[in-house]
Amino acid sequence: MTRTITSAKLDIAPSSIYYIPDFITPAEEQTLIDKVLTAPKPKWVHLKNRRLQNWGMDHFGSRGIVSDRGMIGEPLPVWLSYLFPRFREAGVFEGMDATHQDPNHCLVNEYLAGQGIMPHKDGPAYLPTVSTVTLSSHCVLEFYKYPEDKEQEERDSTTEETRTQEPEFSLLVQPRSLLVLKEDVYKKYMHGIREITEDDLRKGNILNLPEAMPKGIKETPVLERGTRISLTFRIVQKTLSTKKLFLRR
Repeated sequence: MTRTITSAKLDIAPSSIYYIPDFITPAEEQTLIDKVLTAPKPKWVHLKNRRLQNWGMDHFGSRGIVSDRGMIGEPLPVWLSYLFPRFREAGVFEGMDATHQDPNHCLVNEYLAGQGIMPHKDGPAYLPTVSTVTLSSHCVLEFYKYPEDKEQEERDSTTEETRTQEPEFSLLVQPRSLLVLKEDVYKKYMHGIREITEDDLRKGNILNLPEAMPKGIKETPVLERGTRISLTFRIVQKTLSTKKLFLRR
């Protein structure tokens, strides 16, 4: 039976962070990795610090970003949508939107060891719940309080200035885990991953260390990064089917 996110809430964290270790099995993890790596070459978008795939959209956005106008919706492939019953059982997107019981967008990111992403917010195109399944290797996700003053809020939300600040807290995200961010932590914090090849878990304020510590490890270790693949599922509020788009022309 799938564990519910209400039982996986991190009580010592800002509200609405949920972490479920071993959400999928090693066999399921390998199947997902194989599907990602055998996707058609045109599906990959290559960026400076990672490469990615978009599933569920035929754009209105670029480079993995859905614009405020929304997206042209396409059904997610079966190898991704087969997780939907498990999301429902866990209550991941429960109460979000009566018209969207399941996610309609999945962003696949591949990070090599030493690659990361600047602190950023996911933007207003999505409903305020994001769920991420991690494959192959861990990461430490760092959180920075989003500036509340209007002038700073109008700047680009991915800035070098933010990177020079110390994160307010971090999360250790292990392979096969499910991380769900909702409401306040989604709206009021930026999150990012440092471009380093190993993570010293003795440093920083890692809130879920007891839940995410590798089994059998008694001392807080230094973890070497490998290639990590993340499957980030979200609900885009504004969608237009290709059929409706054709009828408009």
